[in-house]
Amino acid sequence: MKKLLFLFLTLVAFACVSAQDIIVTKEAKKIEAKITEVSKAEIRYKELDNLDGPTFILSTDNIVTIIYANGKVVIYNDEEVQKEKGAVAKANAMGSLFGNTRAEVEIEQPVNRGQGGNTWSLDGRGLKGKLPKPANTFNQEGKVVVQIRVNAAGDVIEAKCVEGTSISDRKTLQLALDAAKKAKFSSGDADQIGTITYLFKLN
Repeated sequence: MKKLLFLFLTLVAFACVSAQDIIVTKEAKKIEAKITEVSKAEIRYKELDNLDGPTFILSTDNIVTIIYANGKVVIYNDEEVQKEKGAVAKANAMGSLFGNTRAEVEIEQPVNRGQGGNTWSLDGRGLKGKLPKPANTFNQEGKVVVQIRVNAAGDVIEAKCVEGTSISDRKTLQLALDAAKKAKFSSGDADQIGTITYLFKLN
């Protein structure tokens, strides 16, 4: 209950004025920061009063909410989503009373479906067009998990095969990497790390 009250008060304050990213942890700690990178497992940020200082890493398991400076709110951890959505709605209602802009709320949905059983995950970003599909010309069956780094413009600037891949054929892996690099996503505030998972079936 204390956490929900804290979140409620934080969002109300945010509706009035916002100049930085705000991270709310499970311990009800509010961190004013500049977030530099977001992935499914962790976020990287710099302290607001020391932007030239070290980069800190925080597991998303310890995060309740991220409130971005542009008004976007991302809520983590499904077991508390419904309660927190209620707190957000109340905060937006109070903000409207004072003529303030409503906060945009996004519930994390880590897996998105593509064609042929292929999936992708990139928090807070949308896919532009269709997910590029690799050709399957080497008679392989299995899964290739590609970790991607997407820049602020939505372009994939890095791609590598990671844990979860069940195919070892180098040509097939390269097909997956080449396809992943062609994916286009919506723009964001900074580089983000996500994944694309390709399923290969025997011809």
